[in-house]
Amino acid sequence: MSIKARVGRTKSLNALINKDTSVLRHIFDQAAKLKQIETLVLQKLPEASRTDYRVGNYSHGRLVLLTSSAVNLTKFRYLKPQLFTDLKAVLPDLQQLDLKIRPETPVKEPQKKGKPISNKARKQLSDLADEIDNPRLKESLQRLGRQQATKNQP
Repeated sequence: MSIKARVGRTKSLNALINKDTSVLRHIFDQAAKLKQIETLVLQKLPEASRTDYRVGNYSHGRLVLLTSSAVNLTKFRYLKPQLFTDLKAVLPDLQQLDLKIRPETPVKEPQKKGKPISNKARKQLSDLADEIDNPRLKESLQRLGRQQATKNQP
């Protein structure tokens, strides 16, 4: 079964994006607007605080900034009056300036495998595996004995 395009009904991606009533056009315009606002906000913030805040949303005169910690929220309370005044001059329809805490998700570190064992311990495990009758235990001991030895150990 093949999918056949209907003649005259398919539209190019550019036509869909560039159409004034397009949802995609609205999303792209909103993203561009947020990027411009973020540039303005970062210019108005003190240089030491610029990495602590980012623009979350701007709609209906309400600008929402995001930060990763409560410490930055407290700092923002001191910066808010001046920042609001500076932004109001550039964004006349700005009515409210809010800050929300959105903690950054921690990066999971890969789990480390067990500590490497010495050559002496490897030899003991191999010898012990030779004396064991249980096949599962014997295989486990042999596998442990095959692990790499630690550096600088005999």
